[in-house]
Amino acid sequence: MKLVVDANIFISAFYWGGNPQLIIDRIIEGIDELYITSEILNEIAGVMSRPKFNTGPDTIDRYIKAIEKTGKKIFITGEITGVCRDKDDNGKIECGIKCMADFIVTGDEDLLVLENYQGIKIISPREYLETI
Repeated sequence: MKLVVDANIFISAFYWGGNPQLIIDRIIEGIDELYITSEILNEIAGVMSRPKFNTGPDTIDRYIKAIEKTGKKIFITGEITGVCRDKDDNGKIECGIKCMADFIVTGDEDLLVLENYQGIKIISPREYLETI
């Protein structure tokens, strides 16, 4: 399956494991294809560098580089607007359209309320694992 994985899934996988980690494992094993944007990578790095996570810059850099190696980078232009309640999420939709993703996997309610956009299913990690 072609996936766009939201930053919150990478954060959850890194710090807590669970279903988000199972999805990342599927990507690492080559079962699913990951499509990623610079914006998602920057969001991951920004969240991980918050003091509450106490994660050093070297660890963050290694994690981001591992994601970059595993995923295929999609360049977005901001052509998708007004789709999401949170305008920053429009880029994830654009990424999904450009790579013809099967799913956008997220824990973000602002995306989950859409459920589907132009044939791309927008679902939680649990729903994704139940679907496949």
